[in-house]
Amino acid sequence: MLAKYRDMQQDKLEKMLLKQSQLQQRSSQEQQRLQMLKQHIDAMDKNIHMQSSLGLQNLSGMKTILNNLSHQQRQQVDQSQSDEYRQQQACLKQMTFTKGIDGIVDNRALVAQQLQQQQENKQLDEMISQAYIRRR
Repeated sequence: MLAKYRDMQQDKLEKMLLKQSQLQQRSSQEQQRLQMLKQHIDAMDKNIHMQSSLGLQNLSGMKTILNNLSHQQRQQVDQSQSDEYRQQQACLKQMTFTKGIDGIVDNRALVAQQLQQQQENKQLDEMISQAYIRRR
């Protein structure tokens, strides 16, 4: 029964690890988006060849919008990293729990094996004693 429970917990751990992998991938994608946005904003600073005031105003407005978007993306990155960290901690806790159950199952199997060995030894001793008594 405990072995079945261990198997259920192992399945749960595998699902949690899959979710952690997905969150890790999402976090990486969000980080890449932020980097691309920052590169675009930096490229805008380097390409200021506008000579009209309207063009400069548009550029300034665009940079404001992109900086706000960058701030939102930073928050998205932070959130995805936080989700990934929480999932990682949950996986570690589940892994520890599952390994604890493994230890209990293994110990019980060892104790059962030892008891069986003791019983077999006792039966052999009795058979030897009976054989010795018959020889007399």
